[in-house]
Amino acid sequence: MSEIDVLDLDVGSADRPNLTEQVYEQLIDLLIRGDLRPGDVITERRMAEKLNASRTPIREALGRLEAEGLVYKQPNRGVTVSPFSTEVFVEILNVRQLLEAEAARLAAGRIPPERMAIMRAALEKIAGNPKPTLSDIWEVDDLLHGEIADTAGNVLMASMIRDLRRRTHVFNASRKSVTPSFGVEDNTLLLDAIESGDGERARAAMARHIETVKLALIDRLSGAIR
Repeated sequence: MSEIDVLDLDVGSADRPNLTEQVYEQLIDLLIRGDLRPGDVITERRMAEKLNASRTPIREALGRLEAEGLVYKQPNRGVTVSPFSTEVFVEILNVRQLLEAEAARLAAGRIPPERMAIMRAALEKIAGNPKPTLSDIWEVDDLLHGEIADTAGNVLMASMIRDLRRRTHVFNASRKSVTPSFGVEDNTLLLDAIESGDGERARAAMARHIETVKLALIDRLSGAIR
């Protein structure tokens, strides 16, 4: 178990929302990269020093992470990175499957050709990488799923998908013993379905894609839970 804590600079309230958002994204990045792991204790002072921020946006960003269930407060110990069980992970993937399948249906035929070309190029690049890192995978995966969620045209749904996907990646980052992998063929079939303009085909392709991810990870983690 480790402790990570940053200068207490005085920041005007007008700048605080933007600073809080920046600190929040930096903390999310630390979680996704696995620099902050389940059980790690985060103290405001040391984190403020690490991120070169004041303690107020640190406190507010940690409050946001607590509301999302990524950290929790312990009496006299500060804030601790939450444990992440297999059961919770499966629940998240089940909800993602519902939301992202609907997003794919709504996005079918609506992604501009130039954006589709960028995503296919990203898939080709990672296909040529024999040992992609978790960051490499996250970058491509976030590009694809983020584009689909945004194109669906439902702001609330896109926000929920991003939140759940962050939790998925934080969980993956906490399992450093597992070799990162990325289903290039599966994602290519998903893009083909989206590009076809057939909403039902796109919905089914996304549902199958997340089901494949879910079953593969469950097999790796427990070998029994279904």
